[in-house]
Amino acid sequence: MASKRIEFIDLAKGICMIALVFGHCGVEISGAATLPLYLMISGMFFKEYNSPKIFLAKKANGILTPFLFFYLLGCAAYYGIKVFAPELLITSAGGILDIFNNRQFFNGPIWFVIALFWCSIYFYIIFKITKNKHIRYLICIVAGFIGWWLGNERFFLPMFLDVAMTSLPFFALGYYINKSQMLNKANENAGLAFGILMLVISAILPSRISLHYNIMEGAVSYITGLLIAFGLLFICKKIKSVPFVTFCGRYSLILLCVHHMIYRPLMVLMPKTGIELLGSNWSIATITLLLSVACIPLCKKLIPWFVAQKDLIKI
Repeated sequence: MASKRIEFIDLAKGICMIALVFGHCGVEISGAATLPLYLMISGMFFKEYNSPKIFLAKKANGILTPFLFFYLLGCAAYYGIKVFAPELLITSAGGILDIFNNRQFFNGPIWFVIALFWCSIYFYIIFKITKNKHIRYLICIVAGFIGWWLGNERFFLPMFLDVAMTSLPFFALGYYINKSQMLNKANENAGLAFGILMLVISAILPSRISLHYNIMEGAVSYITGLLIAFGLLFICKKIKSVPFVTFCGRYSLILLCVHHMIYRPLMVLMPKTGIELLGSNWSIATITLLLSVACIPLCKKLIPWFVAQKDLIKI
């Protein structure tokens, strides 16, 4: 993949993130089922780099720093509400140590950011272990099976290390797609039809994808995740761009990190207006999305180092 923005990739990420926002707001859209797509896209743009220091600095700037910033911001909000308005504190989060002992953060969705960080680290280590691409993919599959087993046995690892293992096959497949030029070689019209067919099949298959809680119902969950991911990629490749959605995809990290701290207050406040329309999940989701998008230029201007727009660690 080229280093410049690829619009259909941003479109696919935008669909993923919008589905996630609406799903979190109670709209019956399975945003979690689109996360394998995001993992595959991340794998497409994986770069080994010659120096481990450069690799770690890149991942620290692009993934770890945003996670730490929004994690600590969520913790500050948690403790602030706990002191000044404890009656409003409706959460299973427990505080700053949640990353070590809890699946749920006060700013919940950022679990995916730290899981993605570990996924990249795992993949980099595998690259250093062996140059044989077949062995690399085999290790990723084995790691995915171990991660699935841990989730199936309800065996918890801190910092989402287990979820990253479960996610690794999706990430590795994205890397393979990039190297094989599969998307570039595909006929767009045939790809569109194929993509629609894959989404239809995914809707029929009975499966559950909940990487947040490391719940995957065996092979069928992986198959469903792949069908959704490939389906959306092929469809987006044909469509190319939908400006608002593509914009959301380009700054998907910001949407992921801010929307939870917007919709949770809205879900408490908007039903109190007494206006039925404003209290609906669709209204809350739409307003959450618009406010989250409005945060993008503010974040870029005020905290660019913490939303992967500028490097905090100089390379």
